[in-house]
Amino acid sequence: MPNEFINNQMITQMGLAIRRNQNSLVQNVDRSYQSQFAQNGGKIGDTVNVRLPNDNVAIQGATVNPQSMVERSIPLTISSRWNTSLSFTTQDRTLKVDRFAERYVAPSVNVLVGALAADLIGLSLQFSNLVRNTDDSNNTITPSSNTWLRANAILSECNAEAANRYAILDPLSEADTVAGLMGMFNPAGEISDINRSGRMGSRLLGVSGWMQDNTVIVHQTGSYDGQATATGAVNSFTPTGQVVPSSNISAVASPHMSLISVSNINGGLNAGDIITITGVNRVNRITKQSRAIPMQFVVAQDVASGATSIPIMPALIPPNSDGSAALYQTVDSAPVSGAKVNVIGKAGEVTRRNFIYHKKAMTLATVDLEMVTGATIDCGRDNLDGISLRTLTYYDGPVDVRGTRMDLLYGKAMLRPDWGVIVPSPTDDGF
Repeated sequence: MPNEFINNQMITQMGLAIRRNQNSLVQNVDRSYQSQFAQNGGKIGDTVNVRLPNDNVAIQGATVNPQSMVERSIPLTISSRWNTSLSFTTQDRTLKVDRFAERYVAPSVNVLVGALAADLIGLSLQFSNLVRNTDDSNNTITPSSNTWLRANAILSECNAEAANRYAILDPLSEADTVAGLMGMFNPAGEISDINRSGRMGSRLLGVSGWMQDNTVIVHQTGSYDGQATATGAVNSFTPTGQVVPSSNISAVASPHMSLISVSNINGGLNAGDIITITGVNRVNRITKQSRAIPMQFVVAQDVASGATSIPIMPALIPPNSDGSAALYQTVDSAPVSGAKVNVIGKAGEVTRRNFIYHKKAMTLATVDLEMVTGATIDCGRDNLDGISLRTLTYYDGPVDVRGTRMDLLYGKAMLRPDWGVIVPSPTDDGF
């Protein structure tokens, strides 16, 4: 006897179960704001403003100086939708569940999750830190154990929590990294697992999980010649290009971006390039004391040759004019006029952008699409691990066609760009 007829609810559940094993990044980003969206009828444009942690300043002595606190927030907007179509007959729906899942559901879920993963990993272009392993000619080479340890140390410098740190590597970078690190890990059980599988294990080098992902971005550094200098002017910046006074750095629209004025740039900068400014150093984000380490910033948008300003993340927030600690302070000094703007890496170099990050650096929210009725033949919707998926079979009477589709609706946002560190590897692997 044939199996019970496979309906769309069953197809949706199969798809979510397959999805669980398809992409580790999707499973290891913050999902805590998803519940703030409506559970039914989610639509493009729905927005929740995600409040970021407040940043008070400690004052020595008995006298209290009330601090004017303006809460920062990042908009999380439902702005992305992907779908794919499935093609099968009524007879196909009578197949055994495992055969049906393998033949029809798995390929559809693979392309949907791949699209979501590629979109989500695009946020890594907003990570503001980079640690390279280089040769004597300043070419990027395969990361060593020291490269990964320093990347993890940078997360600590940025006060990222010690737990929930993960690393994402593309397959070739992982193979090169494993080859370079084989036999260096302890305990012996971990070494055996790595040697048998050829894959990075979990909880190595202070990282909770090492994950392979073939959607890792391949990035080319801009052609900037490294000779531009700062003018000393810094403003807040929003993605729309609106410039507002520095005093409004905590504005809801974009509290973690700045616009630095510079002399004419010779050669362009690409979004995702990492820069430093001579004399501008990191601070301990709790004590606001200088760490004497150049502060790294990520270029937030492409900058053309000849431009006189650079949008950067995170925001460049110096001490108060009297030298006292400032709310949300990120650096020990504002850039002085004539300070050189330096790019990390070689102009025009192409690398794979592997990275280590904290789970709370970015957030993802999927919402439930409407359960359609009427002309619909069948509609199924379910949620697993916070991922909502809908499967819909419809009938188009005028052309006498029946079709089935799967849909995802979601939003994503970068919350803490300094809680991610790029660890690039070369693209020239001898092929």
